[in-house]
Amino acid sequence: MNPKLEIIRHRIEHEHDLINQRLSWLVSSQAFLLTAFAISLNAPASFIQPGYAALNHLLVNCLPLAAIACLGVLVFTLAGAIWSLALPHRSADALRGTDDLPVLNVAPIRWLGLAAPVLIPVVFLTLWIVLLRHIP
Repeated sequence: MNPKLEIIRHRIEHEHDLINQRLSWLVSSQAFLLTAFAISLNAPASFIQPGYAALNHLLVNCLPLAAIACLGVLVFTLAGAIWSLALPHRSADALRGTDDLPVLNVAPIRWLGLAAPVLIPVVFLTLWIVLLRHIP
């Protein structure tokens, strides 16, 4: 195999690892914030300290906003990793000879593989927007 193609393959693997890490961060952060949100909703009707009711109300209102902000940051990092895959893809296509195995799958298969990093943030964003609209 062409040594340049091997270098490109390693770069692509590295970018896919970054996408995987960032998607894990996204899911972990959303799970944490959803848990905090659910716990906040289960707060007692009357608090021992009078200020806690207002603080709980603030927390219930701010957690979805924090979750959406986290989604925004992580979507930018995912977009950067996906965008950075374009250069090695073009380079591999230009370097590949007739005897070389393809470094990459065809475009539709690559896009199907990116469905999770693209669509999971949309699912969480939709969830938080629905929750925000129903907070009394």
